[in-house]
Amino acid sequence: MKSRRNQISALIVLLLTGITIYYLTNELSGRGKQLEEALKVLNWRYLLVGFFMMILSLVLEAFATHALLSKEDKEDTSWGTLMRVPLMNQLGVGLTPFATGGQPAQLWGLTRGNIPASRALSVILMKFLVYQIVVVLFFLVGYFSAEQFIYQNVNPAFATFIPFAIAIHAVVIIGILLVMFWPTLSLKVVEGSAKLISGFIKSEKVENFKNASREKILSFHEESKRVIKSTKSLFVATIFTGLQLIALYVVPYFVIRAFGYHEANPWLIIAMNIMIIMVISLFPIPGGVGGAELSFQLLFTPFVKNPATLVLVILIWRLITYYFALFAGILAYVIPTKEQRRRKS
Repeated sequence: MKSRRNQISALIVLLLTGITIYYLTNELSGRGKQLEEALKVLNWRYLLVGFFMMILSLVLEAFATHALLSKEDKEDTSWGTLMRVPLMNQLGVGLTPFATGGQPAQLWGLTRGNIPASRALSVILMKFLVYQIVVVLFFLVGYFSAEQFIYQNVNPAFATFIPFAIAIHAVVIIGILLVMFWPTLSLKVVEGSAKLISGFIKSEKVENFKNASREKILSFHEESKRVIKSTKSLFVATIFTGLQLIALYVVPYFVIRAFGYHEANPWLIIAMNIMIIMVISLFPIPGGVGGAELSFQLLFTPFVKNPATLVLVILIWRLITYYFALFAGILAYVIPTKEQRRRKS
């Protein structure tokens, strides 16, 4: 069933990608001269720097995951497994609506190593909490420093989405804190769920479900307390997460610079990209396909005056930040980890 859902999501992504490419290439219709001018000034070195920043972002995410592991798990988990975690995250995020598949994909990536599911889940949720907090902090700094520019130069329709985006991220942060540090609430949810399914499933299976869930919740809670008490680990993970996001945020700047826009304001471009990443979370579309491209077009028109160049910038930006990571995630999913090969031998 899960595989079937993944196949449907992949088909939706392919369909929306086709529609988006058709729309963007249609924008190039009749602009052959503008396209020729854009390609004439193209500097591939800046594109390579942008691509390198995306890879750096993934590497820094792996370091953030490593920082939150216990000493025992750090020794037992290879860097090959840790590097798969951000790639699996990109695959899960890219194939599910509202990016809901990111955490389950990371959990599966870590448990392919030697980390028990309860400890892996605690690390992933703590990492997600750190990520959400850092994203919101970057958003607040970016929004208030570029607020005047946004409302003067950006389509007002986009600005209306911003309060909803910040509200969703705030709700997510509160939800994670409740799950991690209020185990009695989680146990009540399990009890309620058990009562709902008791009429359809044998009482023995329901009891096994309750016992297994209780054990995992308590183990998960204890591991969460361990992580939260390790202030050094949290600090290091926060630093790596901040650097990871900065590397991701600057990708559009280098793509725009590649087309000869040397006077583009790097901070304003980063601020606009922060807005896009926040607002994409509102689109119930796998990978935000279509919504991300439209948002980019609305926000970056003031920076890229040539419409043909803007289309190329959008295509290259998505190729680097979405499709590259998506295909890399598929490879991470298919190729077995060092721990898996060791267990088979």
